[in-house]
Amino acid sequence: MTRVTAPGGTPRLPDENVLPLLASHRLLGRLPEAELTALVRQATLQNVPERAAIFAQGDTGNTVVAVVDGYVKMSATTAAGREVVLEVAGPGAVFGELAVLNGWPRSAEVEALSPCRLLVIEGGLFVRTLMRHPEAMLEVVRLLSERLRRVTEQMTDAVDMPAPARLAKALLKLAAMHSHKVADGLRIDLMLSQRELGGMTGLTRESINKHLATWRDAGWLRLADGAVVISRVSALRDLLREHELE
Repeated sequence: MTRVTAPGGTPRLPDENVLPLLASHRLLGRLPEAELTALVRQATLQNVPERAAIFAQGDTGNTVVAVVDGYVKMSATTAAGREVVLEVAGPGAVFGELAVLNGWPRSAEVEALSPCRLLVIEGGLFVRTLMRHPEAMLEVVRLLSERLRRVTEQMTDAVDMPAPARLAKALLKLAAMHSHKVADGLRIDLMLSQRELGGMTGLTRESINKHLATWRDAGWLRLADGAVVISRVSALRDLLREHELE
């Protein structure tokens, strides 16, 4: 099982693409340019292959990780062994800071959905840097509040939103995050299994199979080599809109 490792060795010049990416992040962008540059110089860039575990639920939280290239999935496993997908994130996303700030074990597993390039920051350095800048610490509170809101929304959807609307919402989110145009629509480049779609939506594989088959027969989408191609994005959006108007 692959894990990211803590930074070490001689500080180096930051990758020219990394600083602009992190400067646009809501939290790290609050740091002065000199501080952000110093933070990046003392971090390490690590390549992680597709489907590798970046860290596991329960691991010691001693690093903060930023996604430079690629996409990751954050999930937790229930006592019954069911996966709950908390977030899918791409370039510019930063994760792992909560465990570092609180000294807690990792509350979620993070897995690479594609080949990834990650910037790994030593936790103590991250905390010391943020503590010198109250605005950055305040942004941590805002970000954690937004994560709580997203989890609350996910729980509310599972109770109030019909199964087809939940699946449509997940597919549209993935398409907005990473897709490309093909002759008959949008091909979602993030290849999630039906188990993972179930973790995003709270639906069973059987329910997902049924709705995908119905939409395929209606010409809304097609399945191609494990990927989903959405042929009628408007149909999925209309389905969501109908739920919102109920």
